[in-house]
Amino acid sequence: MLDNLFAYALTAVIVLGLAAFMRQRGWGIALPLIALGVVVGLAPFGPAAPPEPEVILILLLAPLVFGEALSSSYLDLRRVSRPVLALAIGLVLTATLIVGGVVSLFVAMPLAVAFALGAIVSPTDAVAVSTIARRASLPRRLVSILEGESLVNDGTGLTALRVAVVAAVAGSVTMLNAAGMLAAAVGIGLLVGGLAGWGMSTVLRRSRDLVAANSLIVVAPFLIYVVAEEFEGSGILAVVVAALWLANAQHADPGWSGRLQGTTVWRHVTFILQSFAFCLIGLEIPEVFSRLGSDEVALVLVLVPVVLVTLIGTRFLFVGLMVVIERSRDRRRGVVRDQAVRQAVVVAWAGARGPVSGLAAFSLPLVVASGEPFPYRDVLLATTFAIIVISLLLTLSVAPLARWLGVRGDDDAALAQTVDSALARAALERLDAAVLESDTSGERIAPEVVDRLRSDCEERLDRSALQANEPVERPTNSVAVLQLARAMVRAEQEELLRMRDEEGLPDAIVRPRLRDLDLRLEALGT
Repeated sequence: MLDNLFAYALTAVIVLGLAAFMRQRGWGIALPLIALGVVVGLAPFGPAAPPEPEVILILLLAPLVFGEALSSSYLDLRRVSRPVLALAIGLVLTATLIVGGVVSLFVAMPLAVAFALGAIVSPTDAVAVSTIARRASLPRRLVSILEGESLVNDGTGLTALRVAVVAAVAGSVTMLNAAGMLAAAVGIGLLVGGLAGWGMSTVLRRSRDLVAANSLIVVAPFLIYVVAEEFEGSGILAVVVAALWLANAQHADPGWSGRLQGTTVWRHVTFILQSFAFCLIGLEIPEVFSRLGSDEVALVLVLVPVVLVTLIGTRFLFVGLMVVIERSRDRRRGVVRDQAVRQAVVVAWAGARGPVSGLAAFSLPLVVASGEPFPYRDVLLATTFAIIVISLLLTLSVAPLARWLGVRGDDDAALAQTVDSALARAALERLDAAVLESDTSGERIAPEVVDRLRSDCEERLDRSALQANEPVERPTNSVAVLQLARAMVRAEQEELLRMRDEEGLPDAIVRPRLRDLDLRLEALGT
């Protein structure tokens, strides 16, 4: 047993070491970690693939998806809700049906099994897509669309898979039953996720022990997923909703004390889980392909290009139709989007698959109602893994494609200067109010202290740029002065959130500055 523990521990260290090496150089970690998993799986020594990979993947994916959603913005996603929902629901269902139909034409497999394959490979992966979108320096709107799609479409794909599996196991399923299962999965997922998000935000807001409260949040995604699935809901959707609720609550309250600590914890957790999830996919590839016979290998070689071309073609056609509809709506409103077609090409091409598709494939039952093996199960697994690897390889071209098309990230320099100036003015207004109040009460603040605080804000107004990690020098040992300095930072936080809520300032601008203000409050002490 100690030998097995040593092998797993050594593999974990190697996995995280490789991931850290790739991350430091700004490279993607998905493909190298999958390759590492394949090497470990083929080696005569080291850990073998786990006997119940679907359980392991759930243990990894529930908190992983939670962490990815926690770093997303509900407000930014709400602004692009129309394309997100179209891609996450409409495209997944469309691709499931088209892939299933095309596969059934090329391979003599039951239609329900072909639809199951379509449901497995249709959703994009949140981890892979988020990494690709950010490394390609895409505009915020495109990043929000791609991240929102990849977070929400997992629930649609897994629900469609559930319907296809029921049809394959039981023999048939009516359209009414399929629609009812989809509606129930979405409704229950939203309900469980909303209740969980509200409960977690309440616990964190009222807790005096942030270590214990954040520890509770770390393990909560497992329970959220299991509860939603127990009631025939979408566990992935529930986890995403809960995380978005919690993230929005944390960044809507300027006095939220655990925001900085919680963000740091989940950055570490997400990085570790990302690394293990991709390595596990690679670890399973030799195990799955070793079970295939020669006829099944030939079948996989046919299915992979057929499914891949069908997925890419369907995505391009669907996104193209969305652009036509959106441009027609824009013309009626007199809105002009110069790069709409170019951005649509990037969105259509950035459809990476990842660990969620692996989880979906492993969830296929071993037998059908008659007791016979589930038809083509290993073929579906092998095809899924091949699609994951190839799609990740193809999306390496997203950044060059975006540059070639002239799709660039947003230039936030002017907006950042405006925000920083507004925050400095808010701090000055709070300082003036405090000085006036102290003069009225007869407990005047020392003029040198006021001058020092004022000069700091005026200097920031002059250069219009915050130095986020600049240490805060305490002017005196006076508690009143520290309270005043903290009140000025609070004023900046309130002004920043007001600009977000009333003027539509994007969270991509808000959250880094909110973190800087949290750091300044922490430097000022309590």
